[in-house]
Amino acid sequence: MMKLNIEILKNLATDQLLEQENIPCFCRVAQEFEIIFQDPFPEVVGVVSDWDRRELEKRAPAGGGGKYTHYTNGMVTLKEIGINQYEIKNLSLFNRISGWSSIIENGIYAAPKDFWDEE
Repeated sequence: MMKLNIEILKNLATDQLLEQENIPCFCRVAQEFEIIFQDPFPEVVGVVSDWDRRELEKRAPAGGGGKYTHYTNGMVTLKEIGINQYEIKNLSLFNRISGWSSIIENGIYAAPKDFWDEE
């Protein structure tokens, strides 16, 4: 189970946002996998745990060069499981060539995509 470790200011607005599906976010992956929320949240950064780079790259192709292998917009659905810890129920990343790629669906890795059709 992929988890997001993040300290989100608790109030009525953030509580309601956390109940939504497909919350807009920005994802960047280097040694750590970070998820950044801005509007509609107050700006906050969390770190993903229990993720596998090989499984991620089967579903979202890595970009070329730079510090980050993935540096892109995303959508995430979360479920609170502890203090400052959330299960990632759904996660999709955007790629300028292949569009939206589902990474996590219903708490597990989505089916891999074939990005490099050999025909």
